Amino acid sequence: MERLDFKGFGGVNLVATAFGSPENPPVLLLPSMGQVRQFWFGTAEALAEAGRYAICVDLRGHGDSDHSPDGQYGFDASIGDLCAILAVLPSRAVLVSAGLGARVAMAAIGEGAPHLVTGLALIDANIWVEQAVVDRLGGAMALRSSSFDDPEKIVDAVAAAYPNEPRPTLTDRMMAAYTKRDDGQYIWRGDARVLAAANLPDMEERLSAAAARIAAPVVLIRGSLNETVSSEVMEKLQALIPGSEIAEIEGAGHYAASDREDDFNAILIDFLERRAPRAPLTFITGSEPRILRDALGTFATGVTIVTTLSADNEPIGLTANSFTSISLDPPLIQFALARTSANLETFEKAGKFAVNVLHIGQQPAAGKFATRGVARFDGVNWTLREEGGSPLLAGSLASFDCTTYAVHDGGDHLIFIGHVNHASFEPHRDPLLYFRGKFRRLHFA
Repeated sequence: MERLDFKGFGGVNLVATAFGSPENPPVLLLPSMGQVRQFWFGTAEALAEAGRYAICVDLRGHGDSDHSPDGQYGFDASIGDLCAILAVLPSRAVLVSAGLGARVAMAAIGEGAPHLVTGLALIDANIWVEQAVVDRLGGAMALRSSSFDDPEKIVDAVAAAYPNEPRPTLTDRMMAAYTKRDDGQYIWRGDARVLAAANLPDMEERLSAAAARIAAPVVLIRGSLNETVSSEVMEKLQALIPGSEIAEIEGAGHYAASDREDDFNAILIDFLERRAPRAPLTFITGSEPRILRDALGTFATGVTIVTTLSADNEPIGLTANSFTSISLDPPLIQFALARTSANLETFEKAGKFAVNVLHIGQQPAAGKFATRGVARFDGVNWTLREEGGSPLLAGSLASFDCTTYAVHDGGDHLIFIGHVNHASFEPHRDPLLYFRGKFRRLHFA
């Protein structure tokens, strides 16, 4: 197991636990409202054994994740959290979510993030929720914010949401959502405002439109005794989501994923092997661009900060790993800059640039110069080799001061070729590397 931290919507820190090798295809598991990431630990262990990288995350205001400083626990904040996590994973993930989390998943993927997943497993997903169920769920969530002198009373509070279904089993994973005080009372481990705000807003039109736009493989899973998510509801949702499939767990209700964990794991792993196999992903012209980006990410590169001066002689810089040498005679190097970059025009007009190759101690600088809206050169020691040169960062592994030799069309980037006027390097430091979306270091056998 490994602890991970993600930055969610509004900068809220979200804590996760990962199982398996990060080199394997990722599976992100979201608990439902009121649950914590330990709910999924048994499934995560099974996924790791099946060759997956399973990541279980605490929702905002739950478990070890931050409380929202301004009390934002609404639907769109949860969508923002989910998209933020998916966007920084090393490759596209399969998303597993239940209950309210399944509604968040449908909205996030259907409305704007289809490229972030390779599949969806939705447990007890429902768009059409009756008001009586909404009221009962809200009351059950409010019960969870009470204090309990007996763990069985916690089960009573959880079961109150679905009183006519099989009673959930008291497990260590259920109890992980609670902490025992010195007075022997058990209290829910999170921000009480989450449970107080728990609801199922009427989003039938929004969620129906989002579900219809989901393009990834989807499996809809329910317990056969689930009264509020009936087989008719599943078939209606299946008709909305193109190519989706249904799987039922006989004799289970809302708590099928925990109380019938072996059966649930078998369904999930079968779906993954059939619809999101571990075989290499393939990019063909017209395919999802993220697949190509992931493939290109398997080529390890160094990390540079490219700099120039504005017309007002203000230093401009950004992090780039699209750097390579071209020629020794004449001495030419190149880097590529996105057409969407706010600095594109400055680099075009400057007629010069410098490439600063970073060593392992300069990772903070790499992060800073990749962040928008910050004063990138504040606190950074830099010099000009001579008048007409570009900013050189002190202590870099190597620096190349260049005159722009040519600028070429590179699709959604412009390719800047520079004539090297001066180069310096430090032979006793190790380079900062970039591989599969993360900074890396050399490993010597």
